[in-house]
Amino acid sequence: MTVQNSTEEIKKNRGLVGSLAHGLNVLMAFDKDHAQMTLSVVSERTGMDRASARRYLLTLCHLGFVTQSGRLFRLTSKVMDLGYSFLSSIPLAQKAQPYLNMIRDQTGFPVALGIRDELDIVHVASANTDEFASPALTIGRRFPLAYASAGRCILAFLPSEERDAILKRIRLAPMSEYSITTMTGLRANLKDTQKTGFALVDQEMQVGIRSLAVPVFDHNANVVASFNTFTFSSIVPEDVLIERALPAMLDVATEFGKTII
Repeated sequence: MTVQNSTEEIKKNRGLVGSLAHGLNVLMAFDKDHAQMTLSVVSERTGMDRASARRYLLTLCHLGFVTQSGRLFRLTSKVMDLGYSFLSSIPLAQKAQPYLNMIRDQTGFPVALGIRDELDIVHVASANTDEFASPALTIGRRFPLAYASAGRCILAFLPSEERDAILKRIRLAPMSEYSITTMTGLRANLKDTQKTGFALVDQEMQVGIRSLAVPVFDHNANVVASFNTFTFSSIVPEDVLIERALPAMLDVATEFGKTII
């Protein structure tokens, strides 16, 4: 759901606290492509009129979440406190760290734990390496379910009705020339993932980047998360990535799953 669409939903539902929702929407309006914005742009992206957007921005400035320089507004590092509160409330994140370290040490590849949040996959824990320092598997990063290997891994192993409901909400927006462009193609890819037990995304998220993911199941065999890694396609061939990383990822995911009640 886009920021503006979210605002429209708030207007329709009288049971929601509009002021809180609008304030959060202003924070969500900032992203990589909109790191700094004028009042007019914030108003446009949130669907608010300029007067309302200005009040929320000034309130967020007063609280320390936003700072102003001339006509431009940007987030401050205090916003990270919100993310830390989220991460610290997820027992999986802390519990997963030694298992992530184990995969990294056995394979030499960086690895992250991803969970589904609506139509995104979010990294909640990671173990990086010096060799693959950039791009790093950063905690808090979001990626679309349809194009992230971790997202496809989770989608593939969800109950069919739940998966179908999610797929109906997804609007494919190819991220590179290699990206799947049709829902038929995505569904076929998910079936392959079910058969093989892992998801491989080759340069669909970013040209030159190949990623691999395996599902994490709880003790009831419900998929709850995914371990994923990546490499540079020009350096590590696909078969080498699978040979070096997949066995350890599958074994550790199984052991980690036994700890999830």
